[in-house]
Amino acid sequence: MGFIENIKNCFGADELPKEPIFRAVLFGDSAAYLENVTAIARYEECEIVLSLKRGGLSVRGEGLYIKKYCAGDVVICGKIKALERV
Repeated sequence: MGFIENIKNCFGADELPKEPIFRAVLFGDSAAYLENVTAIARYEECEIVLSLKRGGLSVRGEGLYIKKYCAGDVVICGKIKALERV
């Protein structure tokens, strides 16, 4: 059984979608790797807003920049302070 399946079992299969809306891997507070991003909605040094298949995601911090954006994958670097669904 994989990681996502384990999480679904913990919360109940009816409470979570079949596929994750997005995936995020944080590397401390200095980088984030995100999957399933459809577009970059706003790009500023203190906030980057990403469009997802359903909704959006705000990444807030200091000195933020996009290191990679390709095929739905995004790598954001800088001092990351918060991730928030929008």
